Amino acid sequence: MMIPVEEIGHIKHLLTDSRQLGAEPEVTLFFALRTAKNDGANYISELYEKGVRTFVVHEDGTNWADTYPEAKFFCVPDTLAALQELAAWKRAQYPNAQVIGITGSNGKTVVKEWLYELLKEDYKITRSPKSYNSQIGVPLSVWQMNEETELAIFEAGISQPGEMERLEKIIRPTIGVITYIGHEHDENFRSLEEKRAEKMKLFARCPVVIEDKMHQNARTCALVMRQLGYDEEVIQERLLRKTHETVMQVNLSALADNVRYFKGLLKPETKLTCMVKAFAYGTGSVEIAQCLQEHGADYLAVAVCDEGVELRRAGISLPIIIMDPETPALERIIENNLEPNIYSFQSLENFLAAAEKAGVEHHPIHIKIDSGMHRLGFEWADMEALAARLKNQKAVRVKSVFSHLCVADEPQWDAFTKEQIDLFSRCADYLRSQLDYPVMKHILNSAGIERFTEYQFDMCRLGIGLYGFSFAGAKLRNVCTLKSTLLSVKTVKAGESIGYGRHTWLHEDRQIGVIPIGYADGFDRKFGNGGGEVLVRGKRCPVMGNVCMDLCMIDVTGTDAQPGDEATIFGDNLPIEELANKLDTITYEILTGVSRRVKRVYFYE
Repeated sequence: MMIPVEEIGHIKHLLTDSRQLGAEPEVTLFFALRTAKNDGANYISELYEKGVRTFVVHEDGTNWADTYPEAKFFCVPDTLAALQELAAWKRAQYPNAQVIGITGSNGKTVVKEWLYELLKEDYKITRSPKSYNSQIGVPLSVWQMNEETELAIFEAGISQPGEMERLEKIIRPTIGVITYIGHEHDENFRSLEEKRAEKMKLFARCPVVIEDKMHQNARTCALVMRQLGYDEEVIQERLLRKTHETVMQVNLSALADNVRYFKGLLKPETKLTCMVKAFAYGTGSVEIAQCLQEHGADYLAVAVCDEGVELRRAGISLPIIIMDPETPALERIIENNLEPNIYSFQSLENFLAAAEKAGVEHHPIHIKIDSGMHRLGFEWADMEALAARLKNQKAVRVKSVFSHLCVADEPQWDAFTKEQIDLFSRCADYLRSQLDYPVMKHILNSAGIERFTEYQFDMCRLGIGLYGFSFAGAKLRNVCTLKSTLLSVKTVKAGESIGYGRHTWLHEDRQIGVIPIGYADGFDRKFGNGGGEVLVRGKRCPVMGNVCMDLCMIDVTGTDAQPGDEATIFGDNLPIEELANKLDTITYEILTGVSRRVKRVYFYE
């Protein structure tokens, strides 16, 4: 063993990302991993100050003990290999635990979460957090096993040959599960067959391997439950309970790819603010913010103070702009190191009073300019008085001056957009000339980044583009898929009506399915009576009758659909834009309208 286990008996937590340090630094072991872009050793000083006293570092001749005399350092040839070896040792301590190992291209996280919900009544379960299925994520997951673990469920993902053998030694599954294997990460494999063969190496010593040929979540879980000895009545009862769920799947790998696309349009020195207001456009603020923090965002922006506080409590350390700061929340904004948008003399005076009361100096603020949208912001006529007031105080410091383009996505208004940019630049440049410290300026939104890249200035703001919507025809990746499940399928005879109000009548016998999504979940009533469609088994099925509060009916005639089948509300093959067009609205409204009672499931490919 590279790390003598007898010397780390006190360790409870393994850490590879300094930003995720928990409340028990004294029992945390930090692995200073090296990557192509970073070296974990750069964060040892910060972690030492916060109370971490046990580290694993690369053997490079550094005498760490002289600098950090109270700490214990294990110097190893390869910190990642040491992490994986330690996790494999931990797994070996529990030879009697059932361990389910899941691999595939898509669906690993969803199947893992389904199994957890189906089995938690009967087992004390340890499972992978979120989508921890990588060379780093798997050992962090397996380390969570303990004396109480009766069943463990771990994901394993690979992006190139040679990786799965290392994960197999760590997980050592007793039951293997294969989800759909597709073309994700094809670039590192010669063929789909080679990719499948590499993934199958997870089961080199596994006595049982389960794969539903249709890759249906419910059927896969039923096969696992049968293997564990459940009788059919229990399986059906729990699956029926489970399949009542409607979920929104959020692909964090696609989100990161979209961020990379927009960053690729900008100069390396241009900063990027990512908008996570309104529950991150309906996708889940904390999880999206964590992903963005890991993939290159420089700033985050939310609407109100509560959203910012939620992110701080979740460990988000990036600067956070509060776009609509409420006067009663100014004290909490200061306490949580949040940065308010100041858009009027009244909002400035309110915040100055709050900052002076709190005894702070140079608290960061952002000045909003009204360049033509006429919503919030200072005007050109305010600049002289604004500059004078900002110079005559010490409580705040302007981090940026910004404005908002209102028609950057509409080419017919390009001349007006340039007028906005000119007016904004005049205001921003005047303010910057009057202040004796650097101030950033930014005006471009998602559409502006693509269509007016030359005006990127010091920073840009990325919102709806995060989720795969381009204003220049770029092939961005879909991030969100809203799915439900067929509860029942029945034959309804010709001459009968469907739903409340009897607005849909049948002229021939039809197969009518019911799915647990309604207007309380964000599925608009205008989709009723043929106004909308959902996908079942690859076929479009029209909505029949009025949409109910919690349910709706669809025509599945000719699909051979069965209860338990998936029904896609929007996703790769049924774009959100199509739903928005049918309602004569915008994609933002469809996304943000998905109710919070709809469970969000996050995964990395």
